[in-house]
Amino acid sequence: MATTSPLMPEHLVDCIATGREPTVHELFAVAERIWIDGAAERSAFAWDRLAADADERLIALRGAQIALTGGS
Repeated sequence: MATTSPLMPEHLVDCIATGREPTVHELFAVAERIWIDGAAERSAFAWDRLAADADERLIALRGAQIALTGGS
């Protein structure tokens, strides 16, 4: 299922509509979007500079997992 909304990542719509598990790429793409949209002053390039175990990255990844799977 596709979306034409620039505000709604296509991964999110597809996972919810079909009930499928997200790929790792989709999980990270939605997490990055959540993290960037979470604060106006954040640069899209800063996501790649976060440590793998940074609290902000882990929180964004958990948010993405909840968004894509409904928390399961």
